[in-house]
This record gives sequence, C-alpha cells and structure tokens, in this order.
Amino acid sequence: MRFSYLMILFVFAGCQKDLTHEKYVLNTSNDTVTVINPDFDSVYTILPGDQAKIYAFQVLDTKQESEACRWLGDTLIVVNESGLNCQRLVSVEENWSWTMEGPEKRRVQKCTFIIKNGDF
Repeated sequence: MRFSYLMILFVFAGCQKDLTHEKYVLNTSNDTVTVINPDFDSVYTILPGDQAKIYAFQVLDTKQESEACRWLGDTLIVVNESGLNCQRLVSVEENWSWTMEGPEKRRVQKCTFIIKNGDF
C-alpha cells in the first residue's frame, strides 16, 4: 500500500511542468535610467549596459507554453537622469523580447524590455 502512494507521488511529480517567469529591464542607452514599480514600492537604478530583474513569479504545474511579457501591473515608470519618461510603453507586448530556457519540466521564461538611445 505504501508503495502505491509513492508511485502516485512519483508519477505526479514526473508529469509536473513548472514555469518561472522573469521580467528584466536592459539599459542599452547612454543614460542611467531609473525604473519605479509603485505596485511593490521598488526602485531600480540601471547604469548603461546593465540590466535588472524587476519582477518574477512561478506557475506550478502548467500546460501554458509561455506567459505574456508586457507589463500587466498598474504602473511601471522608466525615466532617465533628465527626468524624461521612456516613450515606448511597457504595456505593449511588441516592446518586449523573450527567451525560454531549461528543460520542459522546469522552464524559465526571461522577458526583457530593452531601453535604447532615443527612447526618451
């Protein structure tokens, strides 16, 4: 009987497909940028050439191939040192790029919003 419970647990764990979803902001501009996430009272200062992970969550045992990358929260503010707002919207899916890494059962989706010269 104990063997049956272990087999059921093993089969369930073997079928589980987890997805970790991460959002990054990559600064390829010549300016230092500040990313403000009022939803979590988070502030990130990103130097030129650097990136910051601004959000992450995990979906356990999902059949979803991926999650949307666009910013789904209320607000995400991206400003440069002069106080100018980024003109490309973080709420538009096409403004993000993404990759999927890892084995099928433990996938990691990395979404990146790339800030370029001329975005301000």
